Amino acid sequence: MPYAPDLSGCALEGRYELHAVIGEGAFGRVYSGRDRRLERPVAVKLIKPWWAEDPEWVRSFEREAQLLARVSDPGIVQIFDVGHAAEGLYYVSELVQGESLAVALRRGPLPAWEAAAIAEQLCRALGRAHAQSVVHRDVKPANILISADGQVKVGDFGVARLAEGSTDGASATIVGTPRYMAPEQARGGRITPATDVYSVGIVLYEMIAGRPPFTERSAVELALRHLNERPAALPQGTPKPVEQIVQRALAKNPSKRHRDGGEIADDLAKALRKAPVRAPSGVTRGARPRQRSHIPGQRPRLVPAATTGRGAVGEAPPRPPGRPRARPTAAGGPIKPPSTRLAPKLSPRRNVNPSGRRRAAAALTLAFALLAAMIAGALAIGSTGHVRVPRLAGLRKPAVKAKARRLSLQPKFTTRYASARRGTVIAQRPRPGRRVVDGSTIAVVLSGGPPPVRVPQVAGDSSGDAQAELAHAGLRFRTHVIVAPGVPAGTVTSQSPAPGAKLPRGSRVALDVAEVPQWKALASFSGGDQQRTIRFRVRGPRWRVVYSMGYHGDCTFLVFCSGPSAEVTNAGNGSALSGFDLNDGSRETHVFQSGAGVYRLTISPGSDSTRWSMWVEDYY
Repeated sequence: MPYAPDLSGCALEGRYELHAVIGEGAFGRVYSGRDRRLERPVAVKLIKPWWAEDPEWVRSFEREAQLLARVSDPGIVQIFDVGHAAEGLYYVSELVQGESLAVALRRGPLPAWEAAAIAEQLCRALGRAHAQSVVHRDVKPANILISADGQVKVGDFGVARLAEGSTDGASATIVGTPRYMAPEQARGGRITPATDVYSVGIVLYEMIAGRPPFTERSAVELALRHLNERPAALPQGTPKPVEQIVQRALAKNPSKRHRDGGEIADDLAKALRKAPVRAPSGVTRGARPRQRSHIPGQRPRLVPAATTGRGAVGEAPPRPPGRPRARPTAAGGPIKPPSTRLAPKLSPRRNVNPSGRRRAAAALTLAFALLAAMIAGALAIGSTGHVRVPRLAGLRKPAVKAKARRLSLQPKFTTRYASARRGTVIAQRPRPGRRVVDGSTIAVVLSGGPPPVRVPQVAGDSSGDAQAELAHAGLRFRTHVIVAPGVPAGTVTSQSPAPGAKLPRGSRVALDVAEVPQWKALASFSGGDQQRTIRFRVRGPRWRVVYSMGYHGDCTFLVFCSGPSAEVTNAGNGSALSGFDLNDGSRETHVFQSGAGVYRLTISPGSDSTRWSMWVEDYY
């Protein structure tokens, strides 16, 4: 790849100073700098010189800079100038003091509501661009900037296009980043604002899950997964409104997504109004505080309005009526207690207990005491050998046995499926509080957990459909890529356990998935003036021979040279498959569509001295 020199320290056209490199992409390198004329910091993107060698590309770049300059929004990095200096083609934009979302995500995933708040700002900005018929086409965390005051800004519209009739075409270069590329963009189809919506869905997924849904290194594998597979479910606990927005944004069909950035921003705003919030100190009753923006290194917190009524934040507890508020002493000593209220006046004292009445009262008290003792004795005699059945709900089997042993009861356990935690008591008979005879048997029902799940038939389906069906059934999955000649890439070739097996909910099913076909080396050998033969087995539908050959010295004849030749035969039945001469040159290729089988390749030397090397490669 050509090398672009670092131009830090230069001044483009004597006006724009280039201070330090702050970013680099496929099209250019970004410098922090300073505009000498207007005395302000700027960002300067200098296009790499080999792009500027194409006049058509330069005209396209200038047209795009003009259309982007007309998109004015606080959420979009503004372009100030565009020019063509001796150092190369460049454009000048505002310099955002902050960090990119990609840097912020290196510290880990964000809370779902915070991610939704960032995505809402991002979509508002994209909605303004979409309203001007401009599609970004490369929305990713590295192009999403978060300023020091929490403002989200979209940068690097370097691959943007007008939405009307925009298409990369079959022969055009498909631009964008594979991890965040919509299916129609990956196949070179028509680009619309819904293309950016898909990329926003990927970014929102990554903010919550901590990684994009598809992370293969190969661009081809990424494109296939975007085209054919559904992302795995978001982490447990993700709010339902946010999860539904992500699912709609990641629809394979653009018509099933949000139409543009404005529509998904509206949905995010509705969801954020349902976010749980906390009251900060000092909030007045009934007031709803303003949500703080994201600050690099410090994530925003959602805070709620203070609750109304007694006990609200910042509200003093009620004072009894008529009681004055206590005040501290001047010296800051103990608080002076409130003054004592006067009690109501009592009636005049009378002598109401002469000696006769005292004797009658004593006799009556004794009679009541004897009656109470008799009742207590009867109850004690009647309760001998009886116990009350304890409450067992929620206890595990060992705890039930221990409690029953202390009360001389005999538990009899049964199990049935239930949503309660496995092994805990969900029912009992007799019910709690009933009196039973010592040694009685009590029936105790334990939870067996949720009912088992029947494993569906997914072998033969695409990997994405199989994973979605397993997730719908309440099962997890683990995929293993295998070599499967003749099977379309991404197809599930086998599963374990087999279809129909019953597993506990949440169990894992192993899937073998056919890998993407590619050329694989089978054999290699070299020679010169001697005959050589090699035997090999082909597994794929086609295979090829790649060789390099050169003559030593002069040829025997002046007009032409007599070099080695090759003959391919089917080792199974001995029939000749093909023959060809080895031409002078490097990496000559012969492709055979004969399919799987065992073959023999024989190299016969010619009249002239040569040196050759050969490789046999299988495609599956």
